[in-house]
Amino acid sequence: MKILLVSDSHNDYASLDRLAALYPNMDLYLHAGDSEQDEWSIKPFISVRGNCDHYYDFPEYLIIPSPYGNILVQHTPYISKELLNKHNARIVIHGHTHIRRNEMKHDILYVNPGALNYARDKFDGSYAILDIESNSVDIKFYTLI
Repeated sequence: MKILLVSDSHNDYASLDRLAALYPNMDLYLHAGDSEQDEWSIKPFISVRGNCDHYYDFPEYLIIPSPYGNILVQHTPYISKELLNKHNARIVIHGHTHIRRNEMKHDILYVNPGALNYARDKFDGSYAILDIESNSVDIKFYTLI
């Protein structure tokens, strides 16, 4: 399963369109919130609600089955143990911090693609591609130039 992952695009629909065109054969296009766009403007990406998405009707979180196990997508990294256990999450995808993350913690993989806009690390224009198999998750980070 191949996923193109972005977060915190903050009204930059042109970069979302460019990424979708660069990677036309992904199984899934995920946005971890703060698009500041409606769901039609960010297609083919599906998104959760970020703290700047006040006027858009995105869900607070998504549960996506994968060969590796359930993926929980939420904008903030502050995820309750109850939610993790309820959905048996093996991968957590979030945004919000504007900093790339690839960390295994308590047998759960936490991934943040960084920010397409306003990065708080040195990787402005950051996104990730996840290649998920039953026994592994390969994550590669890129910068849109």
